[in-house]
Amino acid sequence: MMDLSIRMTFGSKWLKAMLFALVVGCCFFVWNAKASAADYYVDCSAGSNGSGTQVSPYNSFNSINSIGTMSAGDRILLKSGVTCNQQMTVTGQGTSTNYITIDSYGGTAKAKIIRNGNQADRGIKLTNPSYWKINNLEVGSAGTGILVTFSTAGHNDLSFTNLYFHDIYGIHQGSGSGNDSTGDAIWNSAGIEFTSKTFNASNPASTYIVDNVTFDTIEGTRNLDTISIDWYNSGYMNATGHKAAEHVLMNNLNMHGDNAGGGTGCDDGMRLTSVRYLTMINSKLDGEGGCHSDTGTAAIYIAFVSDSYILNSMFTNVPNTSSPDMVAFDYECCTDNLQINNNYIAGNAGAGISYLAIHPGLGLETNSVAGGNVFINNGSGSFRRAGNSDTPSGTIRDNLYSEPNNFLYQDGANYSGFTLTNNLQITNSSNIYHAAKQFSSTQGSSNWTYKAYNGSSWSNLGYYDTAGNIWQASSVSNVPQVSQFEMHPDTGVGKIVARAWTAPTSGTVSIRGRVLKSVIAGGDGVVARITKNGTRIWPAGGDQAVAYNDRFGYESNLDGVTVAAGDEIRFEITSGAAGSNQYDNVSWSPAVAYTASSIAAQWDFATAGSTEGWNNTNQISSSVSGGIWTITSSGGDPYSVGPTNLGIASSYRYLKIRLKNNTSDTGAKFFFITNADSTWNEAKSKTFTTAANMGSYTEYTIDMGTVAGWSGTIKSLRFDPFSTTGTMNVDYIWLTNTP
Repeated sequence: MMDLSIRMTFGSKWLKAMLFALVVGCCFFVWNAKASAADYYVDCSAGSNGSGTQVSPYNSFNSINSIGTMSAGDRILLKSGVTCNQQMTVTGQGTSTNYITIDSYGGTAKAKIIRNGNQADRGIKLTNPSYWKINNLEVGSAGTGILVTFSTAGHNDLSFTNLYFHDIYGIHQGSGSGNDSTGDAIWNSAGIEFTSKTFNASNPASTYIVDNVTFDTIEGTRNLDTISIDWYNSGYMNATGHKAAEHVLMNNLNMHGDNAGGGTGCDDGMRLTSVRYLTMINSKLDGEGGCHSDTGTAAIYIAFVSDSYILNSMFTNVPNTSSPDMVAFDYECCTDNLQINNNYIAGNAGAGISYLAIHPGLGLETNSVAGGNVFINNGSGSFRRAGNSDTPSGTIRDNLYSEPNNFLYQDGANYSGFTLTNNLQITNSSNIYHAAKQFSSTQGSSNWTYKAYNGSSWSNLGYYDTAGNIWQASSVSNVPQVSQFEMHPDTGVGKIVARAWTAPTSGTVSIRGRVLKSVIAGGDGVVARITKNGTRIWPAGGDQAVAYNDRFGYESNLDGVTVAAGDEIRFEITSGAAGSNQYDNVSWSPAVAYTASSIAAQWDFATAGSTEGWNNTNQISSSVSGGIWTITSSGGDPYSVGPTNLGIASSYRYLKIRLKNNTSDTGAKFFFITNADSTWNEAKSKTFTTAANMGSYTEYTIDMGTVAGWSGTIKSLRFDPFSTTGTMNVDYIWLTNTP
């Protein structure tokens, strides 16, 4: 028999040993977990440098830069609202389940990295990253904001979300610290720059440099570029062909006024080079390329891009800087199957889309598609072809355009490689209604409303969230919702969300649009339809199911749709068959245009402060707000003379005016002059009777064709609202050829 005391002694020693091992093991495990997944807090306003914890943060990037290589799961957290003026230099490999993160903490304001305004300044330099997320930062006053540089291939999953870049400039076409010898191989300054200085050409061409890159909710202004996937102006493109960056998503970009801080060399606002499988949606680029460049300006420069789609976005107002090009899209070279569909492209000093053939031996643009877009008032036309080194090819189809000069501008070259079908000219741009362009915080503005169906009845969404620019049910219920580009239904079978357009007058309209999923993380998809007064008109054969992961979607194009004044066309979304609305964010920003020229002149007073040419001629003052022209009379003979030189045929004989008379005088009158008779007199006028002291708006139609002098070409109109003091509210005035 074993002695009990001996046994106990043995047991005590064994127990102590086991406890020691467990303690050491636990400590070792805890230490290892901290080393591989640490949080590093930085508060650049702290008076002294701490240990990097939230209660004792670092007060500069020095400790971060000393660590240098981050591990999977690490987080670098910068104090919300606090400014740091230093370059962060990091590298490291996360994993698909443990991303490395740079983010803000301690508030809702973005953390700031604001440098000294020197071209050699950087905000963050990130080398050979995989599985990184960079969120909630403001970066400004640098030569480059976030520099992402690669020397090896096969990197994955980079995400940039809720970032604001401003005043990023100083490097132009490899100048200064951008050179590829002693510098960082940066072609142009950019908020986010992808490049490669020392790329190992032994990497096989079948291997991408980086795959799965997301840019979401990025704002940029006063930069040279806001985003540049450039590889030093394609200098390293030949290592990988079209595959330098693959599967790139750009969503909710807001780039405006990128002008290199008012300097020179504004080549573009975005550069896309050596990219495959790009999708850009729900984005706005306005006033890009805002200063002179000898080599030309564009909102987006495109080279070596393939199998990519730019959808449901707006590209406007590239300014006249006396530069070459001045276009929205510069197809510089060597693209294949790049589709630009269902966008709003307007007000650019040059063309909307420019197809070039000026690089012999490099390649050409093939299988390009431009379909279902709206083009308005682009200086040299909707499209431009220049250069004859090869013959670009593609399809231009189903576009709506209202251009002062050309639809197809031939700048020394032709469109022989393109097929053109069903592109419709809209004589008067005011007959084009675009949902994203005219999105408003006012229900009914520009004839658009934002609605929901609760299973038994339709109603307008009742609350506008000014912070998010979203229509929603109430201040505490954010679904259903409608925003500038997107919609999201409520949960439950039979619940519908819609944006709706109400026909201001009778006529024939065409509809353009594309419905697709913005968020594809899960869910059971959605169902889409277009209805007129509650009856489906698209698709003809039944509702359109859109799968949960379909970011290309379906075109919703219709022609020859007849409408009467007051008809409502709704663009409706419901959740999938199960009624679950999870991940049901849908992008759909349709356009409606009167294609039969039933309206020759149209004054909708949609712009605050603009009377659209109607003058305060006699005993009148007026203002425009909320889509209403308010006339105030100070005497017994008030009148307003409208725009001159209308040049409208007298076959347009019906004046339609929707008004609310706030006086007891019911006698209103329109005068007119013609090119043949420019004297204002009673013989060329017609009186009509309004109600007195009206509580709501009424449309009146006045047949001017019954006046003997209404002939030839109408030059101008004059409106006499009444013969007393008081006010009148006018919603619109139209001149049409249909009663």
